[in-house]
Amino acid sequence: MTREADAEGCPDTAELSAHVARLRGGEGAGARGSYQVTFSHRSGVYRAAIRMGVGGGLRVLQDRGPSCASLEQATALTLALLLDSDAHELTVEEHEPEPPRVAPPEPAPVPTVREPPEPLHDVHGTLSVGGAGLFGVLGPAAPALLVDAGIVVNRFHGGVGALWMPAQQLSLAPGHLSQTLLAGVARSCYAAMDRRPLRVELCTGIYAGLVHVEASGYTRNEALKRAWLAVPLEASLSARSGAFGLELGVTALLPLRQSDFAIDNLGTAYDSWRVGGLLSLRAVSHILL
Repeated sequence: MTREADAEGCPDTAELSAHVARLRGGEGAGARGSYQVTFSHRSGVYRAAIRMGVGGGLRVLQDRGPSCASLEQATALTLALLLDSDAHELTVEEHEPEPPRVAPPEPAPVPTVREPPEPLHDVHGTLSVGGAGLFGVLGPAAPALLVDAGIVVNRFHGGVGALWMPAQQLSLAPGHLSQTLLAGVARSCYAAMDRRPLRVELCTGIYAGLVHVEASGYTRNEALKRAWLAVPLEASLSARSGAFGLELGVTALLPLRQSDFAIDNLGTAYDSWRVGGLLSLRAVSHILL
């Protein structure tokens, strides 16, 4: 009889023989067959492999109990029946090769915790609001407000919203200019990484709006409106917890139409950059559809 590693709680040869003898009423003779028993414990399952002679049939008993006691009882009962009937061949119930006799394995490494698989169908709506900084558009730097509504379908994200820049003063002696910007926003995004709670998106779209400028302190003070168009190239990082999250975005604004204002005989109030910038932080609400 053999006991493999982790099966020390199973009976040894003497204990199993005594158990079989008790079941047979103390009879120890009259059996012509010989049997080899191997106890093992793998993956929480106790097994007893009973083989008749050398190269004979194999019978495997299994038990998922907390100890080897139930399996010991079943094994002893099986052996008693086989010995009483003097069977010459065991019925093969499970084709399983006899486990090789090897040295006890080294402790297995701690398994790596894997992220849950990405859902096959993730469809939900989003509402976001946040603040932003505009750079090189109508001045060196200006605050702005962003609002957006969109829909997420797996890795794709589309939305529409608005960008508003409150009045900003530009000085050009002897007076100054007051500028505001209101633009509509449409953007389409693809998630280059989506491992909750983090998501990295790459976005583009269009910004289209009007710049309103009022001049003060000059010989002729006027109020003008001009169209402003820009194509955004955005990278955003969002973190989500339940139905709420935060999104940090960095955007390059490629102007299709610039809105630089000049005063006669004084020059341009501000030369906008060839590529403007937008740095935003939004609070996002995720809505199941």
